[in-house]
Amino acid sequence: MVKLLFVSQYPFYPDISGGSEQSALYLFKSLLEMGWQIEVICTRDLPYVPKWRSAYYWKSCWYSLLHLRILFPLSRDEELGYPCWRVITPSRFINEHSWLEFLDKRLREYQPDVVLGHTTPTCPLLNYAASQAYLTIYFARDMAGFESGDNTLIPDGVKVLANSPFTASIVTQLSTHVPKVILPFIEVERYQVSHRQREYITFINPIPEKGVNVAIEVARQLPEEKFLFVKGKWPGYSELQNSLLEQVDTLPNVEIWEHQQDMRHVYALTDILLVPSQFEEAFGRVIVEAQINSIPVVAANRCGIAYTLGKGGILIEPIDKPQAYVDAIRLLRTDDNLYTELSKLAFQNSQRQEFDPQYQVKKFVHFFESWV
Repeated sequence: MVKLLFVSQYPFYPDISGGSEQSALYLFKSLLEMGWQIEVICTRDLPYVPKWRSAYYWKSCWYSLLHLRILFPLSRDEELGYPCWRVITPSRFINEHSWLEFLDKRLREYQPDVVLGHTTPTCPLLNYAASQAYLTIYFARDMAGFESGDNTLIPDGVKVLANSPFTASIVTQLSTHVPKVILPFIEVERYQVSHRQREYITFINPIPEKGVNVAIEVARQLPEEKFLFVKGKWPGYSELQNSLLEQVDTLPNVEIWEHQQDMRHVYALTDILLVPSQFEEAFGRVIVEAQINSIPVVAANRCGIAYTLGKGGILIEPIDKPQAYVDAIRLLRTDDNLYTELSKLAFQNSQRQEFDPQYQVKKFVHFFESWV
């Protein structure tokens, strides 16, 4: 039986729920079905996950009291089907020694065959496991930590995966590693709807990196169209999202939804998906999620987006000019033939073999086995 230990100095699902967490959940579920064992070590960072919003807060407190963990409060739940050790810290790694002491204890007791992390290449938990000669894999899902170009960021003992050809190319340029590409695991059943109404132009995760200012201006210039802004669940962005969305209060054509656990509610009402990303978007999984439902995408031609989009939408340049997005949306809304053609191409793109999550799970297992 193969044992995997996932480590993160950040909170994990459900305290945060981005594309990385959704991919990890699918991978872990698939590995469990193959007979693997899974454990998770992560944080519960209270400034980012207020106790009145956390489903596990009181369980954390109760567990800490039972085990007299007053100085190092720790919860253990199996809500996801495997043990998740959630360490409550007022700020990340406020006591790194205690962290590593606990990790060392879990490594000795659990004896994992592989330790996996996907937050940053400098994660102390991941690097400690590598220093103890465990097979350690860093799954690069964004460019966090690579901005400096320091090729010593990833220790030689750490194996590297990348979630897109773009990510792999950047890691190769900025480090001594040449990572294998394993794309995000996108479970079709979680996103496919049986019936779709062409009601909204949808924008997901309204934060600066995702282009919220561009999206707001696009909605302002298209008062005849209905827009749907769906909040994301990135750590530390809640107050910023709310502040930015105050501008939307003056726009009667924009509806705002809270974060949705079931994105089918969103895609069932989406006509066009708007993706004006302004940062180094490694993959853009919402593009494939939408295309599964034949939804054409208007997206910034930024980093890994072109690879993901294929021909199922319109790429926009320059990426920071709202007028370019406005023109593309108007074209799609007035040209039925173009919309029909791009809808067809969007669905076809979502059916690419490399977007099959089980195909990518097999690649992950093969990668692991090649190092055992």
